[in-house]
Amino acid sequence: MRVAVSPKALLAAAWLLGTPCVGLTQAAPAIPMQDNQAATADARVPKQPLAWSSLDAEQRRLLQPLQGQWGQMQPERQHRLAERARHWATLPPQRQQQIHQRLARWAAMTPEQRRAWRENARAFHDLTPAERARVREAFQRFQALPPEQRKALREKWRSMNPQQRKQWLQSGQPSPRRPRGH
Repeated sequence: MRVAVSPKALLAAAWLLGTPCVGLTQAAPAIPMQDNQAATADARVPKQPLAWSSLDAEQRRLLQPLQGQWGQMQPERQHRLAERARHWATLPPQRQQQIHQRLARWAAMTPEQRRAWRENARAFHDLTPAERARVREAFQRFQALPPEQRKALREKWRSMNPQQRKQWLQSGQPSPRRPRGH
């Protein structure tokens, strides 16, 4: 079931998604997969925990932001990240740096922030391709603003209650109005 979303709501969503949305606005290159038979057989076998020390130097470098959490991860996630790190090692240095920064940001998030990010990612995924394109465009416009303006817009939005946000979205105003009394 799709919910009709106004372009203004999409813009607001892009602002709210903030930094985590960056990962959604830029498609990562596909990771080569094993052939289907090998992948299916591999999925049936429970994975054993993967020791940090068993990773090669390049994998450890790329996954370094997650080192402190490595021992608490599910073995399947450890193996998936190790495989992705092998792929990431083949990417240009600038892309590797971007991935490293995103992993560091993820590692620094609280469980509540991660939950919110996952919900935003699901909501983004559930949009139509046209709606996703509008969100990406709005987010890129937002990112092009000077940092002070982005910060001010985020603060104004966060200071609004849900009713005020709804009114702003319906009003067609170019930026959120500061609530009365603030």
